[in-house]
Amino acid sequence: MNRLTCTLLSVLCVLLILALPFVVSSPNLLGEAKWELLDEMEDTAGWLVTSAKAEEELTLTEEAPEGFEPTEGAPVYELPIDFTPGCVPDPAGFSEDGYVDDSISVKLETREENGVIWRIAWVVISSPTQLRTATAGKLTGSATALVSSMAEKNNAIVAMNADYYSNDPAKTTFEYRMGQKIRNKTNQKKDMLLIDEAGDFHIVLAQQRDSQQAELDAVAAEHEIINAFTFGPALVKGGELIQVSKDYGYNPTGREPRSAFGQTGYLSYVMVIAEGRGESKGATHQELADFMYSLGCRDAFNFDGGGSATLVFNGEVVNALGGSPRVQSDIIYFATAVPAED
Repeated sequence: MNRLTCTLLSVLCVLLILALPFVVSSPNLLGEAKWELLDEMEDTAGWLVTSAKAEEELTLTEEAPEGFEPTEGAPVYELPIDFTPGCVPDPAGFSEDGYVDDSISVKLETREENGVIWRIAWVVISSPTQLRTATAGKLTGSATALVSSMAEKNNAIVAMNADYYSNDPAKTTFEYRMGQKIRNKTNQKKDMLLIDEAGDFHIVLAQQRDSQQAELDAVAAEHEIINAFTFGPALVKGGELIQVSKDYGYNPTGREPRSAFGQTGYLSYVMVIAEGRGESKGATHQELADFMYSLGCRDAFNFDGGGSATLVFNGEVVNALGGSPRVQSDIIYFATAVPAED
């Protein structure tokens, strides 16, 4: 088969692949099948396949900052899976809008779109142990503290509020923090976010209790659950934008300050705050979902909003709070794993 024939066949295959979204019902299955076909085609038209694949990857990640390259020969750093603080960051690693060392890169960004001010923190880490949670007191207690105070105590480079699980101790939720179980019950009216030992997200949607439990069991059978949250709604799942129910809790159609956490790739994440109750008009749940999807999230989850929505970088609150800061029971944060020099 000559090169011209190979090329024509390759073009035809690509056209067929691009047409698949109109005939395949599951975009997730589509993505997997597409790249399998493209990989098989590389032998006959490698230049064409590589170009097509690179173009799509660029489209999905063009908003995200470049990752970091650890110093050649640098050791592999990681932290214990417990509630010990992260390592003390190197003051020289901070800039006005970010931080970088051999284990972590953080880049801050502010956008204003359609009257909403968005505070964004892009994070790339070298070990899943650097994605951490902390609580204001005992796991099963009701202690609270400011997000900034918990961030400082745990040497967080960047931190945000979580789901304020102690707000109602009697509520039915599925909660893990740093590998330790707090509550282990399903909630068929709420979405859940599980984060495993590799730092990957697993979203379990609100559904009938038996089905929800089956999904939780399936994740637990293959992974160690390090952190788990019950709040939501889920905003993006498996690369698919979710159409948020207008019946979901937390004033879904109201314009409120919002907080969201997303995974954009392996050990790559984004923390987002939509400011509200001031110069910024706030966002609905669907607007928040649309925004997280536009950032290239493959999974994204809404956390406690309103006065709870807080992003802290280098000890300082980044977003306008529109009032007094609200104390919380817990935070999500990222820490360096590089030990401080003596």
